[in-house]
Amino acid sequence: MIERAPRIADVGSGLVLYPNGIKAADAVSAQLGERIRAAGYVPRPSDARPLVAPDGTVLSNDPIGGLDARFGAPQVSLLRSALYRALQATTGDAELVTGTEVVGHTDDGDRVRVKLSTGDSVEADVLVGADGVNSRTRRQVFDDGAPVYRGYTSLRGRSSTPVEFPHGFTVAGDGIDLFVAPVGGGRVYWTAKVVAEQGHWPDLGVDIALAALLRKIRDWHRPIVDMIRRTDKQAGIVVTDICDRDPTDHWAKGRVVLIGDAAHPMSPAMGQGASMAIEDAAELSAVLNTLPGNVPGALAEFCAERAPRTSEIVLESRRKGGVDSRALRGADVRARTANEFTTQDERLTSLFGWQPRVRGG
Repeated sequence: MIERAPRIADVGSGLVLYPNGIKAADAVSAQLGERIRAAGYVPRPSDARPLVAPDGTVLSNDPIGGLDARFGAPQVSLLRSALYRALQATTGDAELVTGTEVVGHTDDGDRVRVKLSTGDSVEADVLVGADGVNSRTRRQVFDDGAPVYRGYTSLRGRSSTPVEFPHGFTVAGDGIDLFVAPVGGGRVYWTAKVVAEQGHWPDLGVDIALAALLRKIRDWHRPIVDMIRRTDKQAGIVVTDICDRDPTDHWAKGRVVLIGDAAHPMSPAMGQGASMAIEDAAELSAVLNTLPGNVPGALAEFCAERAPRTSEIVLESRRKGGVDSRALRGADVRARTANEFTTQDERLTSLFGWQPRVRGG
């Protein structure tokens, strides 16, 4: 495995794996699922995540603690670094090479030769490009242009848990949406979606960006503002313009395949980016196991099976992804959000009720 980061450090913010993502992790490895649960925050049956107005008024509650009983797996919120460590601990004897990038590859039909930024090269039966929304592997294989900016930027960090909202919360503000989830140990991660011109927030630098965010929410409920002010700067703040791509089922060519954001980048509105990537890993492993002697055929089958599901979620995430351009209050918020994950039964069942393919079947 080739990882461009110089090391797996305890920096960055967090993410949520919903029941489908946890079931996918269990399918990849029972140990992986166990490690993810142990590394993050698993809601208790009574836990609910409130939707809060900027002034602190609780408008509705999302009963996140009931997902496990209903769908056979919980949602788990955890730090990205904790997920990386869980993945690394589960890979067994697989070698992880850090501080190195894949700069190109050659597929001769029987093997793939991968060129590395160190000047070295390695050979493999299949190249899995899991290199993110700006995938270099995708550029080489498909050359289908850049992802499309969707009108808002995400700022992400971690802080200490606000006493008033121990199970996390969401806020719909004026041009800003805030999502907060516990990650254990008295900590939360937060992500703020802010309407902006492309490049504006990343160009500020993290310290100025955090100060600018605090100015924008200075009139919000004081415990919320204080939570952002307590952000752990040593762990780092991540500022990312949000982009996605129109769905496609062409993620593979020969012995090369894309997964995760490299294949189907999506906005964070449904919180499904990480879960979709782990679903991809589970399904890819299963189909390769089913057709071990026909890698190109297995990769084509993988794309055909995954494309309908990921395409639907990309488009639904895009539809939900816009940040409100005005402050929403009272009935307006309830009409907009009364959390679709808990009120639209059919959609919820389709999303969280996903089941992985049985290996070899």
